[in-house]
Amino acid sequence: MNQTHTLSRRQVLAGAAALGGLGAMRSLGISKGASSLEKANIAFIGIGNYGATNLRELASENIVAVCDVDWRTRAQLPGRFTPAVEVAAAHPGAKRFDDWRVMLDQMDKQIDAVVVCTADHVHAQAALTAMKMGKHVYCEKPLAATIEEVRAMAHAAQHSPRQATQTGIVGHASEDVRLIVEWIRAGAIGTVDRIDVFQTDWASGKRYINPYSDVEEVNADVPVPQEVKWDFFLGPAPVRKYNPMYLPLRWRNWQDFGTGILGDHGPHFLDPVVWALDLGYPESVEADADAEYSAEIRKQMFARVSHVSYRFSAKGSRPPVSVKWWGYDTPPTPPGWKKGEPLPTGGGIVYGTKGVLVYGPVYSSKPGEQKQVWLLPEELDRSFERPAKSVERPSSHWMEWIDAAKRGTQPSCSWAYGAHITELCLLGNIAIAHHGTVLRFDAEQKRFSNSESANAMFTRPRRKGWKLPV
Repeated sequence: MNQTHTLSRRQVLAGAAALGGLGAMRSLGISKGASSLEKANIAFIGIGNYGATNLRELASENIVAVCDVDWRTRAQLPGRFTPAVEVAAAHPGAKRFDDWRVMLDQMDKQIDAVVVCTADHVHAQAALTAMKMGKHVYCEKPLAATIEEVRAMAHAAQHSPRQATQTGIVGHASEDVRLIVEWIRAGAIGTVDRIDVFQTDWASGKRYINPYSDVEEVNADVPVPQEVKWDFFLGPAPVRKYNPMYLPLRWRNWQDFGTGILGDHGPHFLDPVVWALDLGYPESVEADADAEYSAEIRKQMFARVSHVSYRFSAKGSRPPVSVKWWGYDTPPTPPGWKKGEPLPTGGGIVYGTKGVLVYGPVYSSKPGEQKQVWLLPEELDRSFERPAKSVERPSSHWMEWIDAAKRGTQPSCSWAYGAHITELCLLGNIAIAHHGTVLRFDAEQKRFSNSESANAMFTRPRRKGWKLPV
């Protein structure tokens, strides 16, 4: 007896992934309406501010659900922020949620891929939950707030190679970053042995850098606005009272929620040199912070000004490399830089035996456009013969992820790569907390060899009901 079997869209996509991604659907005999089926159904967790940018970049796909914890209007928000309520209104076909767990549970069969753009402390919780449900996941940088979480994400991605993962280090896809990689590898500035990476734009940072005196306000009784879903924002973090000094964006400077400026911008600026020089784990990390950063403040907040010195061992033909992070401070101006011209507001200075390579805030760089990469001195820039392009150029950081999802492959900034970049930043934060101490790192054991208090910071307690889904 002949039977007719009807395949659900979910079964089609699952079968396609098994064969190599959404693009394999035609090989399953699905031809009618294939072009619409090949669009991924994407759910977004966090759609305000940069979450809105992620959504805009992926708007060519099917936006089926959106989630946020702050639904205040533009008039209710201080400063220049993109309200989630406006973003949701622009996508009336997407179902709206306050709790991403409910969203994933109710819409499981309608979701192929998930974008996570929450506060840092929720990244791993949401991203791993989506991974375990079989979704492709794009997670903002830094991937997570602790090393335990980062390693859990890398492990999950390793064991699900056909689920495309992408880390939101958006400059990674840019022409600038790919030129940096190619030029350094081609020996444009000779042998590299020293690098400064920095964020100097304090004026911009005031959007989410709190004065240390705000620590005195953590127990203040402030009514929670009806539009703010405070318990959902807290997620796995310890319970604390709502305060407008946390939202929007200023959660970045609080230990329970963010990873400081090193976690925020460090991934962007470390990316080109880690990629070009294949920098693994450092052999040592040492840091300092501003004089007002006391032990008591350190329990609550990240340092306003900090420096982190990483020492990387020689590898292959590459000699040892020293990398110094300048958090809200300006490194020395390199020789050959135009006199009187300020350095970029953030970026890197790579010192080689033949010259210097300088780059700016590459998170604003775009594919196909050289915007902010300079070789010094000018004579070197004129004489250097540009090598042929050897690194693939994606159309965008976001579409590289979606294309990989449809093929059942991994994009270039997958969690395997993003986890390492994130770990470097988190190791730096641990060093800042131990300022004045040279922390020795054992790359084989993946832990510090001379500080148990530093190793203890690899993890932290989670609120009841928010166990990490590993």
